[in-house]
Amino acid sequence: MKRVYIMAVIGCMLISSCNKEWQDELFRKSVSFVNNGVVEVHVKYSAAGGSIPVKVPIIVSGSTENTGDVSVTIGSDVDTLKNLNFERFRLRSDLYFNELPKEYYQFESMTTTIPSGNNQGSYQLNLKLAGLDFSNKYILPVQIVSTSSLAIATGRGYKKSLMRIVPFNDYSGKYSIAAEVWERGRPQNEQKPLTVPYRNAFVVDEKTVFFFAGVTEEEALDRRDYKIKASFNEGDKTVKLSSDNPEIRFSQQRGTFTVKKEKDGVLPYLERIYTTVYLEYEYSDISNPTFPIDYRFVGSMILERKRNTLIPDEDQQGTIIIP
Repeated sequence: MKRVYIMAVIGCMLISSCNKEWQDELFRKSVSFVNNGVVEVHVKYSAAGGSIPVKVPIIVSGSTENTGDVSVTIGSDVDTLKNLNFERFRLRSDLYFNELPKEYYQFESMTTTIPSGNNQGSYQLNLKLAGLDFSNKYILPVQIVSTSSLAIATGRGYKKSLMRIVPFNDYSGKYSIAAEVWERGRPQNEQKPLTVPYRNAFVVDEKTVFFFAGVTEEEALDRRDYKIKASFNEGDKTVKLSSDNPEIRFSQQRGTFTVKKEKDGVLPYLERIYTTVYLEYEYSDISNPTFPIDYRFVGSMILERKRNTLIPDEDQQGTIIIP
């Protein structure tokens, strides 16, 4: 009985000790971005002069509640952007991410406070994207530079957020291609058509996107020579195509589109939107200016978008973390 009593006392002491341990902070408290590293921030394009609000959240890590106000200040991080470009693209400087010019964004304040009893705060970022050429890729690089009390998170870039700004409109996105590209200088029965499985369409403004003509590779050195703008007229369901490069001798024969919406059979709040664009146009490949090749594109491009009807478009686009 004496032995049992001693073991019971020891057990109670151990349990009491463990309970106290769980009341203490088990890790080093620190502050980091919720979306750290390289992330895609999708925002709905707004008209000239329109301000697009974006919240940039930060968080206090640890096993216990934050017990005091924490002031956190951020600043620009151009050096990390330079390193990212070199590590990812090396000598392909034409593929580099550009720093988002200062005239196209504004933080309401570079300092925010995470209040006592909360583990999360945020910065208010306002974007003005009218006039930007999205043939280029833009990143807004920031990092946490100081806090009033807690440590700044270290390792794996937790204190850095390189936000790639990706605007969208009703017609931008990844299109499946059901079309063929034929060489115009040869009979069709003597050749096989060229095809591509998909084509990305990027924002120009609210009703206009751009893509690259025919089977032009989207990372080709001369891709900008083949940039085609597509303006959508919702009134008569027509698409007007244009090119700023006269050397490719671009001309349009046809451009129409339809939009079909369907409710999901299982999730009634989920809507599927299918935008089908039928195009026919001609252009010249001028890779060898001495011997240009004339092509004809004919067929359809299909965009499928899933939309949650319960929340705004901006909220469901989300932030995509890029490895």
